Amino acid sequence: MTHNDSLAAFLGPELFDRLDWGRLSQQQRDAILSVFRVGLGAGAQSGAVSMIDAVLARGKVLICEDGSQWQARERDDAEIIEDWGAGQLVAIHHHMVYKLDPYQAAEVELLRL
Repeated sequence: MTHNDSLAAFLGPELFDRLDWGRLSQQQRDAILSVFRVGLGAGAQSGAVSMIDAVLARGKVLICEDGSQWQARERDDAEIIEDWGAGQLVAIHHHMVYKLDPYQAAEVELLRL
């Protein structure tokens, strides 16, 4: 799954089609993707598409490529996240992390160390 696929799944087909992704330059695409990464460090916890760097502590901790760190809210959420691996794309929105292929979701909160 590519960043394009993840963004399309996250935004929904109508909004993604309105972006006219195929006509955008790589610089424009990178700028749009960066919008979904902005705010994680500020605690916005919304609107991010990122790649998993690591899953630690039996799924209790999820570390993304952008350096953000997320903690599973419940044991059931950690059990879901535990099977996810490095390199998979996820969307994070309103305290939920979504793995898009195959689709799974878990509740998370920003981990502050």
